Amino acid sequence: MIRIEKLNVHYGAAHVVKDVSLDIATGESFALVGESGSGKSTVLKALAGQVSDWSGSVEMGDVRLEPGRMNPALVRKAQMVFQDPYGSLHPRRTVDDHLDEPLQIHGIGNRDARILAMLDAVGLARKFRFRLPHQLSGGQRQRVAIARALMLEPEILLLDEPTSALDVSVQAEILNLLKGLRAERGLTFLLVTHDLPVVSFLCDRLAVLKSGQIQEIAGVDQLRHRDLKSGYGRELIQAAEGMSERA
Repeated sequence: MIRIEKLNVHYGAAHVVKDVSLDIATGESFALVGESGSGKSTVLKALAGQVSDWSGSVEMGDVRLEPGRMNPALVRKAQMVFQDPYGSLHPRRTVDDHLDEPLQIHGIGNRDARILAMLDAVGLARKFRFRLPHQLSGGQRQRVAIARALMLEPEILLLDEPTSALDVSVQAEILNLLKGLRAERGLTFLLVTHDLPVVSFLCDRLAVLKSGQIQEIAGVDQLRHRDLKSGYGRELIQAAEGMSERA
């Protein structure tokens, strides 16, 4: 579903992603992990059309991406869910407005029924339909963001730290929601996170990035058994365990 070959991304003179190559199967949940500045979010932004200065080959399903050019078919193929649900929702627009907009833009009918069905799908009570973002909790806002991403029935979700801005008590609810939606809809996930327990719960495989380069690609069972092969991968496991012990 996602094929990346020798992706390179520059921010001015800075070379932030270096020869990244990945093959992600249809229905797979794949994670990019690494510390801040490792380039993982930049890979996601390149796939979402938010970065124009890149080179290499990127295909998402039957859609081939070109640097600096947004392919309209990509919008229907892949959607992105951002880290901060409050920042990604317009403060003066209701839940209904956010869910209705992509349907209007793409000329999709039966909008009322589609919106109600999507509220049900993400576990958000219909009474919240005409509320503003500030009237919702963080978890409810992220449910709205996920619902908006799914309104065009994409095959791929690009997930940028989707639970890191949420309270710990809410994170599990959103992760369970994402896992259920993936199973129900046959979605392919590309997840960016620094949280290894999230990877262990939600993903099938992971790529470890450091300074814009892939250090290794591993199965999630290797992560669970602390069997990553790269030195940097083992450092990430040790750091995660240290944080868990301090907590």
